[in-house]
Amino acid sequence: MSGQESNKLRVNLNPISLEADLAYFGARLELVGEPETSYQAAQLKVYKALEAALEENLKRLRKKESRAKAKKEKSKD
Repeated sequence: MSGQESNKLRVNLNPISLEADLAYFGARLELVGEPETSYQAAQLKVYKALEAALEENLKRLRKKESRAKAKKEKSKD
């Protein structure tokens, strides 16, 4: 494996793992509630940002999968 290949980050995104991650961050947000410390406020901000990023990735992944499914069904006809 070349140095260039070893530096590439490979991520296998699937809807189930993203939904699990969203559930995790949703639970963490509930546990934090109203932040009492600056640490909790920062934690809340990070969780909300991660949740938004995961939701966007899940949306794109579902759109991509639906296009692939439609293309596959169209090719069967």
